[in-house]
Amino acid sequence: DLAKRADEIRERECGSANDMSLDRGSVREKDADGRLHVERSNISKANICEYLGGEIPGAAELGLDPSRRYRLLRDPVELERGAPTFNRLPILSKHVPIDAQTHDPDLVIGATGENATFEAPYLHNSLVFWPQAAIDNIESGDQRQLSSAYRYRADMTPGTYQGEPYDGVMRDIIGNHVALVRE
Repeated sequence: DLAKRADEIRERECGSANDMSLDRGSVREKDADGRLHVERSNISKANICEYLGGEIPGAAELGLDPSRRYRLLRDPVELERGAPTFNRLPILSKHVPIDAQTHDPDLVIGATGENATFEAPYLHNSLVFWPQAAIDNIESGDQRQLSSAYRYRADMTPGTYQGEPYDGVMRDIIGNHVALVRE
């Protein structure tokens, strides 16, 4: 499946910035009911990632080839502007776009906090995880990375960021959820 392969590539190339092992022992604590609280974690990063044309919003209108890979910049200015939209979001056990109509409570394993901040190049927030299985996966390292999902408007103006070329920029970023992923 092409979309699954693209997700795997993106997580491998872009997900390492959101590694929860970086916070181990310094900002984690459990409350009296066993819930895991993370005071501060990287949940996204300003960088360039590859996306299949078919995954980019408005691809047909933009004339994008659905099977071609495009390098999109998650612009630091846009990420900082969108930071408040990453507050009070569900943390899911897998990447699935959700809204009030498609909410699946079986996928929700926690939530982001109310203090999203952008400090280049990272978007940070506090987190809480509820089910013991998710906490066990975090503590064992089986699932130690986070991957944020968001809406955005694709501006297919090419350029360079930190010496790397890109095909377009993600504009008007709005958080949807954060997923706990293996890598």
